[in-house]
Amino acid sequence: MSYCINPRCGHRNNPDGLSHCKSCQTPLLVEGRYRLLRPLRELDEWEPSEIFEIDDQGQTKVLKVLKKKILQPLFEREATTLQTLKHAGIPQVDADGYFSLEIDGRPLYCLVMEKIQGINLDEWLQQHGPMDQTTAMAWMKQLVDLLAQLHKEELFHRDIKLSNIMLRSTGQLALVDFGTVRPMTNTYFAKVAGQRDITSVVSPGYTPLEQINGRAVPQSDFYALGRSFVYLLTGQHPIDLPEDDTTGRLTWQDQTTTPIDDWFAQLLDDMMAPFPGQRPLNAEALLERLTKPSTKSTRPINEKAPMRLMIAANIGLLLLQLLVGWQWWATHQRLTEESLIPPEIEAVAILPS
Repeated sequence: MSYCINPRCGHRNNPDGLSHCKSCQTPLLVEGRYRLLRPLRELDEWEPSEIFEIDDQGQTKVLKVLKKKILQPLFEREATTLQTLKHAGIPQVDADGYFSLEIDGRPLYCLVMEKIQGINLDEWLQQHGPMDQTTAMAWMKQLVDLLAQLHKEELFHRDIKLSNIMLRSTGQLALVDFGTVRPMTNTYFAKVAGQRDITSVVSPGYTPLEQINGRAVPQSDFYALGRSFVYLLTGQHPIDLPEDDTTGRLTWQDQTTTPIDDWFAQLLDDMMAPFPGQRPLNAEALLERLTKPSTKSTRPINEKAPMRLMIAANIGLLLLQLLVGWQWWATHQRLTEESLIPPEIEAVAILPS
């Protein structure tokens, strides 16, 4: 079976042996070498991108296709990031793995990357149920080490969640979907300081308040990672867990199925602290606390926060609800001509969890 890369084709699946799509006559061998074998998620005309398993001259890889020109700068940033970083926890991309082509007068942007053999942690949790602390610590060390490498390159991910973490057959964890990665440039932090428009990436339940407001920092990755592990330890999505009305912190410790040491619960709470300055300073500090646990609590778990925290948390919740409502509206009211959207406007991206 071969799939047609043309997103407007009415019948995209083709029998083997054809050189062109039987419906729209688009070449089935992309760039003379890539054959689309099957979609890795349901094809939806409203989605900005599609992902396929492909054959590259006998090797199985993954092809990500961007259909929306307005998102091309983010897509190119993802390609550049993956081509630059060399780490077992990051999908590898060939030097010529990013290219564009034109179909029916409209551009498509393509990224060919390594296919990671394994499942994501959302699927793992559904199969195995909540994990114990020993496994959580081992996996967290892997991911914090990966974040240390990413942050060392002056990048932060901005969309860490279970569906974006893959477990290879070797036991190695890998972080995927670098479409939201952001460089830690002086320009970026100047925009943050000046509260100028920054693209917001929101995955409900994982995203901290500062990122919802378009002011993500490296510690925003720690927040999302902490919430990911609370999900793994409790089996409950963070958005479904209660929050302390006074501090804004998740109430999760009594939801675990196996005992959790106080120091580890404290570490997770610190990672998920409402304000970036309350979280670990950097990945190295986080690794040190993982490898040299202290029985002394650095901050009471039920610490009382100022009244402004309650206000900020409530505003953040209201904003998130408005953003989700905006996503629903936008999905049903998309403009058919992308040229009508001024290129300087940066959209708020609300991603499924």
